[in-house]
Amino acid sequence: MTAYHVAVLLFALAGFAALAASMEKHGRELTGRALTAGQRKRVYWLGWSLLATALACGVAGWHWNIGPVVLLGWLSVAGVLIAFMLPWWPLQPRHAPRKEKPLPPLRDTVLPLPLRALLVLALIALPAWVAFNAWKMSEQAVLREDAIHGKIGPWTFVIAEENQDGPEFFAGKTPVKEFHLRFCEACDGEIRAAYLKIRKPRSLRAAGLAFQGARWTREVAIYIPPAATLEDQIWLTVESKNGEVYHQAFDIERLSPATAMFIKGKR
Repeated sequence: MTAYHVAVLLFALAGFAALAASMEKHGRELTGRALTAGQRKRVYWLGWSLLATALACGVAGWHWNIGPVVLLGWLSVAGVLIAFMLPWWPLQPRHAPRKEKPLPPLRDTVLPLPLRALLVLALIALPAWVAFNAWKMSEQAVLREDAIHGKIGPWTFVIAEENQDGPEFFAGKTPVKEFHLRFCEACDGEIRAAYLKIRKPRSLRAAGLAFQGARWTREVAIYIPPAATLEDQIWLTVESKNGEVYHQAFDIERLSPATAMFIKGKR
């Protein structure tokens, strides 16, 4: 996923640079000359196109639930880099020094250099930390030792709960639990959809909630029914692009011990 991080950051930097160049003042600073109104308009739309490409890279790498969060993190990094880069940009026009009236001495309120450097590092490190943790949450679940490796139909897969905590409550009273699923890269193009639910599905229409995403890790948050028992199991349903349907059941205690404890505590 490092390539996706690099792509998002580079497109974000290019997008912000183009948007800055579309402004009259910053355009002169970045290009060394005044751009015409038509040029600024074209550069303006180029900037938004580059930011849209950065969003597309984020979604391609982490899907819609994580991709925009990663993008926001790298947008913050790109914005800080652009802001601190402009004063040292070599193409800025040189202005003749102006004669100004001397001002009365003021109290020096400039922060010490070490403190300024620490502040800059914090502004860069915090968004990067958010982006890294978003990636870690999305990717590391299927890499843990408790993840289940298996085969359904002709495809190999890995499935795991997103975290090892109990179900979370949506809207205050609805317990949900999120799971991640990864197929082999060659298998992924043959699969139309994958579903997950508690209790055996009676038909494809009742197969449960569909995993989101078509590459890398698919994700879904399933509802825990009030009358669920450990005997119901968690059922994975996979539909191929040829219309073939496969089912596989997992013991709740094996796939998600915390969910099993939650179900036992409700009985």
